[in-house]
Amino acid sequence: MKILVIISSYRKNGHTSKVVDILREHLHGHISEDPTQVNIEKIFLGDYKINHCMGCRLCMEKGEEFCPLKDDVPILKEKMKQADAVVFASPVYVGDVSSSMKALIDRFAYMCHRQEFYKKYALILATTNATSLKRTIRTIGAATYSWGFKTIGTGGFKTDSSNDSIETIRKSYNKKIRKLAKRLIKEFKKKGYLDPSIISLAAFKIQQKARANPEVANSVDYKYWDEKGWRNKDTTYYIDVETGIFKKFAAKMLYGLLSIVF
Repeated sequence: MKILVIISSYRKNGHTSKVVDILREHLHGHISEDPTQVNIEKIFLGDYKINHCMGCRLCMEKGEEFCPLKDDVPILKEKMKQADAVVFASPVYVGDVSSSMKALIDRFAYMCHRQEFYKKYALILATTNATSLKRTIRTIGAATYSWGFKTIGTGGFKTDSSNDSIETIRKSYNKKIRKLAKRLIKEFKKKGYLDPSIISLAAFKIQQKARANPEVANSVDYKYWDEKGWRNKDTTYYIDVETGIFKKFAAKMLYGLLSIVF
C-alpha cells in the first residue's frame, strides 16, 4: 500500500507534522504481518512551486495541459496518482486551510468536472491552537469529494503552542490517531472505494445529467466523460460497483431532489 502525505505547513517540525508522524507509526503497526507493505511518503507543499490560479479557465475549457502556469503542480498530481491513499494535512490559518493548500485546491479545479481519483482514499487532518477545525476539514473535504476520492476519515487536533512536543500530542490524541490509521488500512484491504455512499451515487448522476446536454458536446468535459463511458444512462458510478436495492433507491430519490436544484 502506497500512502502520500501532503502537509501544507512550512513548519517541518510543527504540530501538523508531528500528528502525521504518530499516524505513520500506527499505519505501520496495523500491518503486523509485514510493516514494509506500507510505503509512506511525506511531503511539504512549501518545498514545491505552486503558482496561484489566475482564473483564465483554460484548464476547464481546453484541458489542464493548456495551463499557462509552469510549476510543480504536475509533479504533485503524479505523486497523488501513484498513491493508493492521500493524507491531506493542514494547519488552521485565519480560520481555514493554509495558503499553499488552498493554492493546490484551486489549481485542481478542473478535476471537479473530470474526476481522476475515484479509486483512491483520502484522509483529512487539521491542527489548530484555537478554532476552525471543522471549517478547515470541510474545505479540504469538499475538494477531495469533488475529485473522486473516497474520504474515509477526518481528524481535528487542538494543540498547545506553548508545548508542542510529540509526546504531548500523543498523550492527548494517540487513540484517535490510531483509529484513523486502522480505518484507512481496513478500507484499503476491503477495497472500500467499491462501496460509494448514497450521496456519491446521487452526485455522479447530477454530473452525468450535465454532460448529457448536446450543446456541450464539443467541451473537454463532455469528451472526457464520453471516453470513460460515464455518459451511458446505465452507468451508475465512475467504476463498476455493486450496490444494494435500498442504496440504489435512496440515491435515486436524492438525485431527484437535487435535480430540482441543479
